[in-house]
Amino acid sequence: MTGYDKFITCRKGERIVSRRLGGKTTPHNAPFDVVDFGQSIAYEVKTMHGLSRASVVHITPAALQRKHEFMSAYGINTAYLVAVVIYGPDHIELYIGDLKSHVRVTSMRRLN
Repeated sequence: MTGYDKFITCRKGERIVSRRLGGKTTPHNAPFDVVDFGQSIAYEVKTMHGLSRASVVHITPAALQRKHEFMSAYGINTAYLVAVVIYGPDHIELYIGDLKSHVRVTSMRRLN
């Protein structure tokens, strides 16, 4: 998978979260991937293939700091980490959890 393919897959996950949970996708280098300013909620989206389900999601301390600064600057009250697990074109699962530096997808709550 090329870098471009990874980028397209990640943006697909962001669009799925935007449609399912609300909010708008943000530019590529923004601290969060989807933000709903009306509800004061931000989502960090991690998209992965089904074989990666047991993986740990990592967010560096510097990135986590940028996210907290963004929340303070824009009055965002809540932030979530959302894992989009793609098993195939018709089988996609969403998992949601607290925004932390290290989270196992298996420990996150599955959204139906």
